[in-house]
Amino acid sequence: MIRKKEKRKFRFMSIMYVIRHAQASFGQAVYDRLSDPGRRQAQILADHFASLGLTFDAIYTGRQVRHEQTLTPYLDSLAQQGQAPPPVHTTDALNEYDSETIIKTLIPELIREDPAFASEAASMIRDKRSFQKVYETIMGRWVRGADPIENLETWPAYARRVTAGLKDIMASEGSGKAVAVFTSGGPISIYVQKALGLSDDMTLAITWQIINASVTRFKFSGDRLMLFGFNDVSHLERTKDQQLITYR
Repeated sequence: MIRKKEKRKFRFMSIMYVIRHAQASFGQAVYDRLSDPGRRQAQILADHFASLGLTFDAIYTGRQVRHEQTLTPYLDSLAQQGQAPPPVHTTDALNEYDSETIIKTLIPELIREDPAFASEAASMIRDKRSFQKVYETIMGRWVRGADPIENLETWPAYARRVTAGLKDIMASEGSGKAVAVFTSGGPISIYVQKALGLSDDMTLAITWQIINASVTRFKFSGDRLMLFGFNDVSHLERTKDQQLITYR
């Protein structure tokens, strides 16, 4: 008996646009708010989406101020065009790790092991290169779990939180959607890790490359996640202002 071929339903993959927040206030008393260049970056991003006629079926954002301030110009542009905004979902799953507490806790440990580290740590706020060197050392230590910090999220717990949020977005939105996610470099690197099967050390290294107000795209359907474009800042590059290419 010859069976008729079963018709398979073709599901269009959804596209997730994952945006790193615009430049925050590095070196200021309060980091978690956009700097003047950051506000400009966020506006350029909103104008870019408007020029493409890009609309989203849903928006997800972390609860940190820099996430919401990066999103606001896009919502304002929709209002100016008379368009209703899509549903906006705010979630802790898109929040960054508590780098301030990690730094404050691990610097004394590193100085105890190597007193020469004290001079590098002292200059990290004044000098961005010194900051990056010290920051990478500290975060590498945190990722490897060398010094468990009481009442602070570990790297495995952080990765689980971010991954659970990613799965929730994918399950909630299904197929054939365009979704925007406003978050930080850490969650973006975790998403890339899940798509490409990277190690934790490589995932941390990717975090340092993610530019403020950049767009990283993924395609997804069911539980499948594929990297579709990484760290796009063409909207910033078109201004020909290199001061807008920032990493903090």
